[in-house]
Amino acid sequence: MALYKRNDLKKLFQAVEAGNISQAYLIFGDRFLCQETTGELIQRLLPDETKRQTFLKTIDGEKEEIDATINMLKTFSLFGGRQIVRVNDSRLFQSKAVAAAFWEKAEKAYAAKEPVQAAGYLGRMLTLAGFSPADWQTEIAGCGAERWHALFGFPQPENLTWVQEVIASTTIPEKTGAIRSEAADLLTEALEQGIPASNTLILVAEAVDKRKRLYKFFEKNCAVIDLTVDTGSTAVARKGQETILKELVYETLAPFKKTIEPKCLPILFDRVGFHPVAIVMETEKLALYAVDAPGITLAHLDAMLCRTREEALYELNEAVGETNLAGALLTLKRLQENGMHALAVIAGLRNFLRKLLLARAFQEQNPPNYVTNISYPAFQQGYLSQLQDYVGKLPDLFSGHPFVVYKLFRQAEKFPMPLLKNGLEALLGAEYRLKGSGIHEGIILEDFLFSFLRDRRKENTMVRKTQGMSTK
Repeated sequence: MALYKRNDLKKLFQAVEAGNISQAYLIFGDRFLCQETTGELIQRLLPDETKRQTFLKTIDGEKEEIDATINMLKTFSLFGGRQIVRVNDSRLFQSKAVAAAFWEKAEKAYAAKEPVQAAGYLGRMLTLAGFSPADWQTEIAGCGAERWHALFGFPQPENLTWVQEVIASTTIPEKTGAIRSEAADLLTEALEQGIPASNTLILVAEAVDKRKRLYKFFEKNCAVIDLTVDTGSTAVARKGQETILKELVYETLAPFKKTIEPKCLPILFDRVGFHPVAIVMETEKLALYAVDAPGITLAHLDAMLCRTREEALYELNEAVGETNLAGALLTLKRLQENGMHALAVIAGLRNFLRKLLLARAFQEQNPPNYVTNISYPAFQQGYLSQLQDYVGKLPDLFSGHPFVVYKLFRQAEKFPMPLLKNGLEALLGAEYRLKGSGIHEGIILEDFLFSFLRDRRKENTMVRKTQGMSTK
């Protein structure tokens, strides 16, 4: 019948209110936007809230039995009136082609410090390949790029270490069985034969394979609502993200009858990121906090959404440890906006480089022998215990969860010993300039990040050239 985008929702809802109702709707894309749109659609299909409790049947797509769903669709309501069958997280449109989308969502959830949500996306991705999170270490973590591509249909990412952290720190969900191969065909056949006009099917999914016959059937005969959002970092992608977030902010503030200063919006989006549900929740908090004010100001924003010192410094260290210059500069900018003193930034970086230097020193000594790209179990059960036997009690710098120590050692692999020593000397020079020169502190800190990470790239380039010559 029709393909709708977010900008077309008003037209879709008007059609429903006018009685032009499809036998089935497919809603896919951003999870929060899908839930919001599904709720609005159901309100128009079943305006009476009391009837909603009786005539709305909700099914968990992870546990769906397609035969039961089809039987519901073919059965007339006992009490008359419209009956809705809603399937959340439908798997009917999934294939290996959507594994990359789940991986991207898992990475995004991990970056937003939402390990449970990240584990959920990883579980779905692994299920598509016939595995569960419990199989990660034994079957997948050490597999080569070719097998990874064969399993998931996209190139193997460079950084996989965070997956072990997520799986180790969250409850591993039970493996869901693979959906029957003929399930999509059975539903297509049922819809082709026709269902009672008073029955409506709503399928909700985060990612779909548009090549599937069922998707093409929905696109031609039913209503498809595409709420996907480009989560990239290009100017076009960011503009699209900001447009959606602005709409959500204004929609959330409307019931409170409050406004927000325009200059607050980019800062709000920067601190929260593209997380629609988080934007709505934080906007509600701001509206409640500014209860006596006509609008939300920068002072309200700073009071409610400022980053903690520890969190921001951790983000900066992580960016440096992953040699992410752009991320380090962005985090530094946030630190400065939040009023953190430059000397505190220097102190945080110095402590981090000292940890890297110590880890690197242990890696270069023998025994015990450190193996590059070592897996977490081998590190924890083998190398770390051997290191403790060799040196006795580990330094306080290595206190904490073994995975945190493992991650530090993996980051230390990227930095040669001379570079770390030079980095500490450069930090000392930066500290002297901060205390005794008239140069702006932001320029001094940015200069350090540029020179340190640039020297690291140069060092790696020289190593690769040397290795290339040695193999000839």
